[in-house]
Amino acid sequence: MPTRSRGLRACACVKSRSTARCWCRKTGSRDGESSLRGYVARTLPARNPILVSNRGPHEPRGDGTFRRGAGGVITGLLTLAEATGAAWVACARNEAERALAAQHRNGITVPLAHSRGRLYYATPTGEQYDMYYSVIANPVLWFLQHYLWDLGNEPVIDERIHQAWTNGYVEVNRQMCAKVVELARAGSGPPLVLVHDYQLYLVPKLLRQELPDAVIQFFLHVPWATPQYWKVLPKDMRDAILEGLLGCDIVGFQSSLDVRNFLLTCEENLGLQVDEHERAVIAGGRIVYARHYPISVDVATTTRLAASRGVKRQEDELATWRPQRLITRIDRTDPSKNIVRGFIAYEKLLRYHPELRRQVQFWAFLQPSRQDVAAYSRYLRHIRQTAGRINSEFGTAEWQPIRLEIAESERKAMAAMRNFDVLLVNPVYDGLNLVAKEGALVNKTDGVIVLSENAGAHEELRGNVLSINPFDVEATAAAMHAALVMPAEERRRLNEGARTVVRTNDIARWISNQVQDLRDLTHAAANPAARLSPS
Repeated sequence: MPTRSRGLRACACVKSRSTARCWCRKTGSRDGESSLRGYVARTLPARNPILVSNRGPHEPRGDGTFRRGAGGVITGLLTLAEATGAAWVACARNEAERALAAQHRNGITVPLAHSRGRLYYATPTGEQYDMYYSVIANPVLWFLQHYLWDLGNEPVIDERIHQAWTNGYVEVNRQMCAKVVELARAGSGPPLVLVHDYQLYLVPKLLRQELPDAVIQFFLHVPWATPQYWKVLPKDMRDAILEGLLGCDIVGFQSSLDVRNFLLTCEENLGLQVDEHERAVIAGGRIVYARHYPISVDVATTTRLAASRGVKRQEDELATWRPQRLITRIDRTDPSKNIVRGFIAYEKLLRYHPELRRQVQFWAFLQPSRQDVAAYSRYLRHIRQTAGRINSEFGTAEWQPIRLEIAESERKAMAAMRNFDVLLVNPVYDGLNLVAKEGALVNKTDGVIVLSENAGAHEELRGNVLSINPFDVEATAAAMHAALVMPAEERRRLNEGARTVVRTNDIARWISNQVQDLRDLTHAAANPAARLSPS
């Protein structure tokens, strides 16, 4: 049966031992200025900030304009780049971006969330990028960190993998570091380097060797696996990843469990001294802190989009076919999203509760993902086959149990989130899952979220969702039924509670908590006798 427990709502700054000023959206900054950019500038003055990620904020179109990069990570980084005023270093991923980089060797002005910023490219060859991204980052690292490998059969670490590691992953990380060093040395003020995600694990150590006085933070958007699971990788690869991260001052994660797994991995796989109370590792005579900062949404921007005319048009279209009760999911067609098990659970719901047939429909609005990777294209076929089988068995001329759409539309996804009765978010494992937060924020039908306990968002939203084990299709079916038949008052309580959590822990808090820790660390580094761990 679905379970509920108390969620975390308190502002992180309330619990902080730091005396740094905290920026809170509810009250504005402590000195009365509500600008997040102003808060960052006051808290980290005279810094030369550089943001580093595999993908840039925008992708070039053929006509010289830009299209915003896809995914929740980019949405968060746009706000971070704007708040910090950082130059952005990304990897040229295709011929269009390599050509753009060649034309603009001194950087390109690109739109951010509400202003403009400067983008700089590292330019690996197409072959180097393919080895780095399509062989090592995906699927090797992605599958490892989401526990997706069928370990009886996969992975097979052969010469192809070793070559892709050396000539792809290591080489592209080296080129990304070189571009950051170039910008840091050309800029004014000590560098503050913010490195993001699993494609760039080696960059912090490389930067530390070139810029010993830089403040370096790494933020991981995906789960951190257990020490034992990291041993899927050969020792030289997994040690290089850990040692790369230990070039940082702070390593940030989405959840407290990720922090614990990271510290345990440092202790067990590298034999390093770990302080669990301070959440720190002693490495090479330096202290490296591990902290969790669950990413969130830009409340104002998301709310405006939800109220836009484009979304209203999609809602009008939805109203022409909406069933009495609507279950939705909005996901990429990634094996980690657990879409097939969600369909199987729905099938059981229809079998156990025939009274719901022709009253309920499962709308799966899915974005195709990484179809150049064989495992992903196979999974999409499996999704289609499972939906087709269920529709053939239960469907009628007037009613289709599953409405499966494979497409990309931000407005249509938003319309789905505004109108669900049940939102199923059941990833096998997920760093956070912003769909759960977006749905909680914008839903207007007192919808209930059925949420995997292995999603990072569960740590904040539990108590305001129905919690499930994502592998247990019986429990998932029971949770969907409980959500559909729940009394209106209880639905409203959960819906409003989840919305309050998201409004409180918004994207500004994600940024300000990191900035506060970076400020404390910078102060402590300049005053070793007063060195305290950031909270």
